[in-house]
Amino acid sequence: MNGKRLDPGKSLALAAGHKLAFGVADEGWELVELGPPSALAEHVESGKVRTARDGILALPDEAEPVAEVFARGREWRLEMNGEARIVRDGEVLTLNGEAWRVRVPEAVEGTVAVDSGPSLQTVRMRFAVSRDEEHVQVTLLHRGQEIALEPREHGYTLLTLARARVEDKELATAEQGWIDRDRLLKMLGVDANSLNVSIYRARGQLAAGGLDGAAGIVEVRRGARRIGMEPERIEIVPL
Repeated sequence: MNGKRLDPGKSLALAAGHKLAFGVADEGWELVELGPPSALAEHVESGKVRTARDGILALPDEAEPVAEVFARGREWRLEMNGEARIVRDGEVLTLNGEAWRVRVPEAVEGTVAVDSGPSLQTVRMRFAVSRDEEHVQVTLLHRGQEIALEPREHGYTLLTLARARVEDKELATAEQGWIDRDRLLKMLGVDANSLNVSIYRARGQLAAGGLDGAAGIVEVRRGARRIGMEPERIEIVPL
C-alpha cells in the first residue's frame, strides 16, 4: 500500500487516494472512492442515467419519488405503489408512462470495518417536540454520543410514525405502529407525493449523517407505513 509491503495478517485502514498493488509493485491500483457499489437506473428510451444518492435511488427523480430502490442487508428492495419487494438486476419499471431499467450490484459480504459506526439496529432516537408541535429536533444516541440532526420538515413525519409505534408497544412486534397511507396523509395534512418526498428526504438525511441502514427508518407493507425502530429505542420529550 502506497509503495510499502504489508506484513502478513496486518490490517490497515484504507482511504481515498491510497495506491494498492497485489504481488507486482508496478501494476497498481488507486482507491478512488470508499463507498460500496450502489444502484442506478437507465431511461430505456433516452439512455439518461440516474444514480443513487446516499444509497437511495429515487425514480423518476428526487422531486417526485414514485419508486425508491435501496439495499436491505443482502437484498435490494423496491418500494412502489405502497408495496415493498425485492428488485432484480435489469428489471424494467414503468413510472408515469416511462420505462426505466434498474441496475443493482451483487450483494456480497463486506470486509470487517475498522470501526463500525452507528446503524439503524444500534442507535436510539430522541424526538424533542415544541408545545405547539411546530418544531421537532431529532437526535441519534449512539455509544454515549448524541448526534443532533438539522431540523427539517420530515422530522414531523418521523415523529408521527414514532408515536404510533410507541402507542402499540404492547402488540406483537410485527404489528406495531402500522398506519394506513390514507390515514397518515390526513394526519400530516399532505398529499401522496409530499409524503413520498418526506420519507425520501428523511432516509437521505440519516444516510448522509452516517447511519448505516438508514433506508429502513420507514417500513412499508400493503399500503401502510411505520417507523423501523422498536418502541424501547424511541424517546419523545418536550423541546
